[in-house]
Amino acid sequence: MRMMGQICLLAAFVGVSYSAFACVMGARWDRRDLLRTGLASAVGGVFALTLVVAVLSGALLVRDFSFNYVAQYSSRQLPWHYSLSALWVGQAGSLLLWAWMLGLLALVFRFWPWKQPSPIRDPAFGILMAYCGFLTATMVFAADPMEANIAPGEEGAGLSPLLQHPAMLIHPPIVFLGYAAWSVPCALVIAALFSRRVAPGNNPPNDSITGAMSAVHMPLDATWVRIARPWALVAWTVLGGGILLGAYWSYEELGWGGYWAWDPVENGSLIPWLVGSAFIHTLMTWQFCGMLKKTSVALAIVAFGMCNFATFLTRSGIFSSLHAFSQSPIGWLFLGLMLVLGIGGAVLIVQHRHSLVADKSLTSLLSREAFVIISIVALLLMATVTVAGTLSVALSEAIVGRRVMVGPAFYNNVLLPIGLVLLATLAAAPLLRWGAPPTTRQKQALWYSALATSVLFVVVLWRGVQHPLALAVAWLAAYSVAALVASLVLETWQRNAQRPWLGLLRTLVSNRRLYASFVIHLGFVCIAVGVTGSSLGSQRHELVMKPGEVTQWAGRSIRFQRLIERELPGKFVVEAELEISSDGKNPYYLLPAQHLHRLQDQWTTEVAIHSTWGSDFYTILHNGEGRDAVRLTLVENPLMRWMWLGGWVMVAGAGVRLWPSYRRSNQRRQPPVRHLRPPNSARRQRRELETASS
Repeated sequence: MRMMGQICLLAAFVGVSYSAFACVMGARWDRRDLLRTGLASAVGGVFALTLVVAVLSGALLVRDFSFNYVAQYSSRQLPWHYSLSALWVGQAGSLLLWAWMLGLLALVFRFWPWKQPSPIRDPAFGILMAYCGFLTATMVFAADPMEANIAPGEEGAGLSPLLQHPAMLIHPPIVFLGYAAWSVPCALVIAALFSRRVAPGNNPPNDSITGAMSAVHMPLDATWVRIARPWALVAWTVLGGGILLGAYWSYEELGWGGYWAWDPVENGSLIPWLVGSAFIHTLMTWQFCGMLKKTSVALAIVAFGMCNFATFLTRSGIFSSLHAFSQSPIGWLFLGLMLVLGIGGAVLIVQHRHSLVADKSLTSLLSREAFVIISIVALLLMATVTVAGTLSVALSEAIVGRRVMVGPAFYNNVLLPIGLVLLATLAAAPLLRWGAPPTTRQKQALWYSALATSVLFVVVLWRGVQHPLALAVAWLAAYSVAALVASLVLETWQRNAQRPWLGLLRTLVSNRRLYASFVIHLGFVCIAVGVTGSSLGSQRHELVMKPGEVTQWAGRSIRFQRLIERELPGKFVVEAELEISSDGKNPYYLLPAQHLHRLQDQWTTEVAIHSTWGSDFYTILHNGEGRDAVRLTLVENPLMRWMWLGGWVMVAGAGVRLWPSYRRSNQRRQPPVRHLRPPNSARRQRRELETASS
């Protein structure tokens, strides 16, 4: 089986590499036969990658220790689902999963039925295959998942106990799927910029042949935006979900009471998400106002470049992190690719700057595009601060000869004001218009929303909230809801004042995607509420307790009942049974534990959490103190549920936003227009003119 996997890996490398060449050059030379061979080669290459994944997955499931990868990350004591999850734990396996997902996404991109033909589909597909070839080449020459084990034994090293958590079954694949999806908008941009048929402006030439070519070979215009935006939203949603799953794993498994430590590898996945958020908003501004074209093109490249930067952080070995792989030269290959993308993209944008001129300038500071621009600046500032903080250790050591480390306080002090500006722009968005200031009714709704929010603000003050940041976030969160409701009321009233429920239904159906975007904003607001509450209101208490002892803390009565010791397959478990009650009634029980994993001879902390919409009561068991006494840490994290809820709301909003529309016009029911393609003589004449002009 290992030899079969090796042959399939080589076949995949050859297949996707040839496909990259054939699709790019076939589109450039207008050779349909070359394109057909490229597409067939791509299908064969991705199929070969699928076989490699199947071979390695089968080896992990049957514990075939003749594979070096299986010997490193699996064992006979490991449950089958965690043994399968080892596929994406190691360096070679994660590269294989990434390349495979990228290949499948590329095939979906190429063969998914589009509503209209596009000249950049084939070259963009070729660029995706080129990147798949890069990943495959990295495996062939540097990180072979089919590498043989020189001295296979009866048992493997097993999976790290910290990774044996349900979130780790899906978190890494989701993150890699997000990285793969971000390559599609970048490939579309590069394909359009490399095309020799990028015309300045959006006006078709007068010549009939040239006009026909322009009808098919479009420049970077609003049509490109409609193609790239769904892929960008998919990538943004998937990567954001992966980030939240990683935070959930950190919160439950690492036993420190938090969920985000500003670790360099954690930051590596956050940076492309922030840049991608800005990119999606630039696409909106381009589509509705014809502005920020150069910025949008640049951010498409930067977002994908930051995915490679994240890979560099994980695999270079220059950063110490629980999430990082061992030191390897592979990370520097991704850094080099990122630099090539950055420099090459900048050169291409400068060359085509005349075709990326804005159609109009900003006309009002109270228009929707003005607030979108502010949000874009805020998102890019957050990404820049995160990059600076992440690189501070490595750069300071190289420049001044000593490590200068920045902690969470740096990020909090710098990012919190920027985050408040971002929340403010999101809050007012539903009551703003594209290209014009708000109407009289919208202005009144803005004031009424502020008045209603101020009433709630007084209630929050009465409840005892006094921290300025908490008050600001609470006011902006309430204003976001009030503005969205006011927008729905205004549009419903305009559509059908006599039958409001019918008007509301028509509003939601006709403007489904717009209000789905506002739902995504509400999800972000929920996350902001959860982060603010858990950061400002968190309390921690450490104590030593004996069986039968009772302590009062944070409005709760905590009683240590007993210490429980259990033997489980492959590990020894020690649990502290705690009885907790808030009012002397309806007690609940928590079992924080320590697990000794015998194969690795390693203790892990298993926390116990009681979660409500108000707060999480988080308990941690440490070492014993003799005579059955134990050391415990009690943590109260307010509003944590709101953060996880925000993630689900954002995913739901993105799903509604991406749901295809079934409204069809007569024009859409017609087959693709093929007569726009000039005859052979016309194409030959066009190539001769291009050759003469060059």
